Amino acid sequence: MQVRTGSARGSPRAFIFTFLALFLAFHPAMCRPGYGAISKRGTAGSNQERGISPAAMPGQSDFAEAESPIPGLEVSLTQAKTSSPPPVVTVTVTNRNSFAVTLLTYDSPVDRAALRLGIVLVTPEGAAGPLELPRIQFRRVWPPGPEQLVTLAPGGQTTSEIEFDDGVFLDPARLAGAKVVVKGRWKAVWKMVKEDIGQASLDDPDGNPDAFQGEFQSDELELVV
Repeated sequence: MQVRTGSARGSPRAFIFTFLALFLAFHPAMCRPGYGAISKRGTAGSNQERGISPAAMPGQSDFAEAESPIPGLEVSLTQAKTSSPPPVVTVTVTNRNSFAVTLLTYDSPVDRAALRLGIVLVTPEGAAGPLELPRIQFRRVWPPGPEQLVTLAPGGQTTSEIEFDDGVFLDPARLAGAKVVVKGRWKAVWKMVKEDIGQASLDDPDGNPDAFQGEFQSDELELVV
């Protein structure tokens, strides 16, 4: 009787251990460190298991930013003339995107009134910050016409010149060695040629998903006078 009683008490344990051993043998994933009861699709853990880093799986806002053509627009400065004053700087916008883009030139790096719009920053040698240059407010034609739009093919460029003349109240003596940067915000950039831009997007680029807005900043140029 004692043997039979002991066997009755031991058999449930033996059954449980046998069941667990068989279950783990057929489910080796349960033995992996960090295994969870629920695996959510799209989580960082599941991405890592598939060999995809979290950085390679951006969220919705990151996708929208990646689709913007603005990061692919390069703004560079060169001094076009050093033989006689006033200094002249050439601003070049290069389309590094793999598709055509169209720029609205208003308040852009290639706006011919850039020096009077406050987007050209001039910092004299040794100064703590840029000069406070006089600004002028312009009444713009709106909606913009074709002459205010520039289409750039992939790798294409558009240029404009900034002449540091006396009409902007600049002291030529302070320009030697000064650092120049063009910095501002694109009012509208489209991922298409200008002929394909709809009238609604021209009327209100801020409220239209076809138009992109964003910051721009050129490299720094030291003036030679």
